[in-house]
Parts: sequence; structure tokens; C-alpha cells
Amino acid sequence: MKKVKKQLKQQFDEIIFNFKSLLFKNKDIFSGRELVEYGIVSKESKNRLFDTKNLRSLNNIYYIWDYTEDFKKLIFAYKYKRNKAISKLIAELIEEEFKFILKNEKIDLVVSVPVNKKRKNDRGYNQVDEILNQLKVSYVQLERVKNTKKMSDLLDEKLREQNIKGAFKVQNNIDFKNKNILLFDDIITTGATLKEIKNSILGMYSKEEDRKNIKVTVFCLAAAREIKVNKGEI
Repeated sequence: MKKVKKQLKQQFDEIIFNFKSLLFKNKDIFSGRELVEYGIVSKESKNRLFDTKNLRSLNNIYYIWDYTEDFKKLIFAYKYKRNKAISKLIAELIEEEFKFILKNEKIDLVVSVPVNKKRKNDRGYNQVDEILNQLKVSYVQLERVKNTKKMSDLLDEKLREQNIKGAFKVQNNIDFKNKNILLFDDIITTGATLKEIKNSILGMYSKEEDRKNIKVTVFCLAAAREIKVNKGEI
């Protein structure tokens, strides 16, 4: 029943987006030019995103784009201008790489990074969940029990760690033992959020042998300079 409701909601959202597109002129999120063809970005901009994507790995982190001005515009439109339909575009762009990671890392469970409750209420959706929905992937949702400050506003690494500590709750009915887990997020900067999620999952088990048999891999759309300079690992 829940699956049917989710599918109906997705169909309704697409109908609303199509209706709005008929009433209001779409503008390319990069150039700002009005779009003659139907869509979120121009064909040139979509090709530019496609041409600049490149699956790379840093320790146990996979990412596709650098955190460039183009990518910032894409994410800004998606998250802060509430352009939910961008999830479909992103899913199309990353589908091949996503499937490769699932197979290459023998992933058993995909875990979506939850957003701050206040931001989700303001936005109306979790941007990571929407991409996974478009990819038609089953995933585990964690609960975010602490409304944290924006990590981008905190420059000090210790302040970031304090800000995110204890922010996530993992349901006891999910068994992560002996599992290969993929944490999926949109952007990675220092990795503090993802490290806290990993610690929350490992913290469910008191035995060292149980924790050691849990492998965590990370996949993000883009990686910021900080994580690459520090050669981070989650």
C-alpha cells in the first residue's frame, strides 16, 4: 500500500511540474535564458554536465563532479529554489555510475543521508531520497533527531564534529551486520556528517567482530576541495 501511495505521489508531482511548465516559462539554470524546449536545462547545459562527469574514488569515497560553479547552480536550484524535478535529471546523469558502484562494491544496503527536519519541512522533500526514488532503488532511511546548523557555516573541524554529534538515530530492526553499506549524499565537504552516520551504525553493536564485518562505502554527487586536500576517508 505504501509503495502504491509513493508511486501515486510521484506521478502527481510530475503532473504538477508539467502544468507549471505550461503556465510559466522555464529558464536554464546555468545561463538564465528562457528555454524554448521543454525541460529544466538546455540541451547544451545537459551535455555540459554529462561531459564533465567522471567517476572518481578517494579511499572509500566515490564522487562524480567537482564542486564547481556549474554544480553549485544545479544544487542551488534543486535544494533552495525547490525545483524537485531536477532529481530526474540527476538520476539520468548518474545511473550508470550508481549501478557500477552497487555491483563493484557488492552493496547490500543503500542508506540515504537525512536532512535537517526544519529544512525538509521548508523544502518539502529530502533531495537525496528523491534521486534514489528516480533511480528506483530500495534504501534505508535514518532519523535525524537533531536540527544542526549548516555545516558550510562552520569552518572549524571540531565545531562541525560537535554540531553533528548525536544527530542520527538508527532503527533497531535494521541489521547491518556482515553487510556492505553505501551511504549516499549530494555533496561531501569535510565528511563530518557521513562519519557520524557511520559511527551511529557501528555504535549499534557492542562486539568488535560485528563492527569489523560492516563495510561502509560512500557515494556523493560532488566532492569539495576540503575532502580532497585532506585525502579524507569515511
